[in-house]
Amino acid sequence: MPGENRFKVYISTLEGGSVEVLDLDPATGGLAHIQTIGLSGKGLPLAVSPDRRRLYASVIGDANGGEEPRYDTFRILRPSGELEHLNTVRAPARMAHISVDKTGRYLLGASFPGDVIAAHPIGSRGYVQETPSDLRPAPSKAHQITTDASNRFAFVPNFGAALVMQLKFDDKTGRFEDNDPPALDQPEDSRPRHVAHHPNGRFVFLCNEKEGVVIACALDPGRGTLSEIQRESVMPDGFDDEPWGAQIHVTPDGRQLFTSERRSSTICRFRVDVETGRLSDRHIAETDEIPRCFDIDPSGKWLVSAGQKTNQLIVYAIDADSGELSETARAGTSTEPVWVEIVELA
Repeated sequence: MPGENRFKVYISTLEGGSVEVLDLDPATGGLAHIQTIGLSGKGLPLAVSPDRRRLYASVIGDANGGEEPRYDTFRILRPSGELEHLNTVRAPARMAHISVDKTGRYLLGASFPGDVIAAHPIGSRGYVQETPSDLRPAPSKAHQITTDASNRFAFVPNFGAALVMQLKFDDKTGRFEDNDPPALDQPEDSRPRHVAHHPNGRFVFLCNEKEGVVIACALDPGRGTLSEIQRESVMPDGFDDEPWGAQIHVTPDGRQLFTSERRSSTICRFRVDVETGRLSDRHIAETDEIPRCFDIDPSGKWLVSAGQKTNQLIVYAIDADSGELSETARAGTSTEPVWVEIVELA
């Protein structure tokens, strides 16, 4: 029965202007639709609070057809996983990515068109506060913002400036400070897009959208700075069109890394050495057209990818040894799915 499983899949749709809520069966990988709930505009990225009781959505638009950037706050209801809308506030810019810091007290945002990053306090009831605790310029086209396991450092790939900002983060004040050095530089026109943190806290992996590579980096836990270890292509052999990388995730056990590539409509998998952070044993699988977003469930058994062009969710079983993917289920979505978030409810 829909709603009985502890794994819930939340899908934000751009033109659909909604969040789709689905059950993910932890035994079979099957999907069952639970709810479609409207957003206050076109759907952009989602983020979940550490206690998994609130879901936040970055949106663009208003009732009059404008382009006002906003944040929607939802309560995640137990045990069904359905969403209840709580409030909407204005955002300082259209956010390409949002995340919640490890304390659950701040919503962090990175704006691609606005060239800013922001931190917004989250109130005692889980509502995002409209006035940011910090709002500062980014070099060019900030595409993502995440904190490390210690919550002391933040990283912001800048698509237009060929660098990853390295910041100190104060989770008592919600303010940022430049680290030393303030950035990890990347090749010109490489278009840094997203990072993924290894669960052991020692490594960070970077996806460069136009370079078609994944970069393994060591994270200095005391200084909060990155140093490059290795870079590997994510493109299929013989594919000669311009890369268009998208998202990147590491499995919960830290043994596998996956990244999606939209031009070739593929998902690339690497084996991760948990001691050195180095990547090996590349494998590339075809998937639905324009796999802009995907997520891996907390058990590490299932990968759920969305074809932005086909409006389809595809569930893949992840082989525990080889990391290879095998399709197990599909479900349709509203128009243009742009974010996948899998949440385990207690």
